[in-house]
Amino acid sequence: MKNNDRKMQIIKAADKRFARHGFHKTNMDEIARDIRIGKPTLYYYFESKDALYIEVIKWEFENYLEMVNQIFSNDENSIQKRFEEYFIKKDSVRNDFKLIFEIIIQFISERTTEAETELLKDYLSKEEEIIRKVLVFFYKDKIKAVSKSLPYSIMMLSWMIAVGKKISLQLTSEKEFLTLEEFQNIIESILT
Repeated sequence: MKNNDRKMQIIKAADKRFARHGFHKTNMDEIARDIRIGKPTLYYYFESKDALYIEVIKWEFENYLEMVNQIFSNDENSIQKRFEEYFIKKDSVRNDFKLIFEIIIQFISERTTEAETELLKDYLSKEEEIIRKVLVFFYKDKIKAVSKSLPYSIMMLSWMIAVGKKISLQLTSEKEFLTLEEFQNIIESILT
């Protein structure tokens, strides 16, 4: 097996393990066992569990950003349909990108490490840039200037919906959270 293939195999196995059990309850022995390699092989590719964890988070963020980029690059869909798909996918982040979602939750409660916080800032900035480009492309004539705050605000609102739904479900079943359709109508009214 090639070095890059083996490294990716380790990252994927670690992603499943970290997502299922969390960082602290996962150890290198379990990851090695999952893919039937020796623990020294893990340390050949990653100097520590922390280093592996950071690589797994980067890999998850790269996959997430690729998904966001594909949504907004789909020329077959209208801009409204692209944002609709973006919000639908954002709603499923807690299941599809569990480590990213967990880092967002930990950041809110001020429990992220410095490395996690820096990764979060970097990747949220990249997500914001994707949204900024699509807004500029589609709304350059309708919006005098796409301010720096609009793409950032849309991105942050989408994360607040994803996190807010989880919090809302844990707090009460009596109150309804803003539906995806209602949120899309708000965004559409802002952009038109």
